[in-house]
Amino acid sequence: MSGAPAFSIVIPAYNYAHFLRRAVTSACTQDGADVEVLVVDDGSTDDTPAVMDKLSAEFGERLTYHRQPNQGPAAARAKGLALARHDWLVFLDADDELLPGALRVFADLIAAHPRSRVAIAGHLARHGERERRVAPGPVSDSRRANFAAYLDKQLSLSNGACALHRSVFDSAPLASPLPHTEDMPVFAHLMACYDACKSDQPVLRVHHHGGSRRNDVAAALALGMDLERAIFDDNGLPDWAGELRRGYRARRALSLLKLAARGGRPDQVRFFFHRALGADWRRALQPRYLRRYLASFVRRGKRS
Repeated sequence: MSGAPAFSIVIPAYNYAHFLRRAVTSACTQDGADVEVLVVDDGSTDDTPAVMDKLSAEFGERLTYHRQPNQGPAAARAKGLALARHDWLVFLDADDELLPGALRVFADLIAAHPRSRVAIAGHLARHGERERRVAPGPVSDSRRANFAAYLDKQLSLSNGACALHRSVFDSAPLASPLPHTEDMPVFAHLMACYDACKSDQPVLRVHHHGGSRRNDVAAALALGMDLERAIFDDNGLPDWAGELRRGYRARRALSLLKLAARGGRPDQVRFFFHRALGADWRRALQPRYLRRYLASFVRRGKRS
């Protein structure tokens, strides 16, 4: 790789007109690197076209706007990839914002690690008036270790806080049938198949709000164990990745168990407990999970 990296920032947008100015401005005002910004409107029914008309007039050639029928965020990112002119891509969610100097952080990372095709950075997580700094976690020269850390939630990858070389999409297509967490199979593939590098420096502010898909507990429970299949089946993983599948199955089931308990769904608590028990009984029988499982029978008794 020679010369300074150039970046295409892709912003999928669906009915987030009230957030778009913040996201687009944060991308279009980046300095320290050659950059283009592409907003892919995934069939929004709100004021997104009108907002984008104003932003396009403001930022000129640096900003491209494309509108398509609603197909989901994965299809919007895939369209952004097809339209992008540069080798490094940053996929920014429309309700988040890049921090000043984000592309300089990525450019320095890429220059220091020329073999890496995934550059990972930290982010700031904002909940109302509260904000905390989130470091990515461990990244090493071992792809297996990175894959395992990602599955175990020790390594955090967020759209907007990582830059991806376009060559990775030769094996990791963005199209996904998942209605929720559609980026996780892609990130899992990247960790298993490509060299990565990281900086703890925050480059992104993630805004947590009531309307965010991140907070959609019902959608996460409906997706259930399909996420395991999307990660491990026909996802182009190395043979060794299958050795980590049972452990991930247990962790995924127990994560869903906690969501089901929080949502007052005792039948699902028991279902996911049994899935976890079959995958890793030692983990499933930890007191924090066993208590939730037993409490699910008490709640059922009170209803009858």
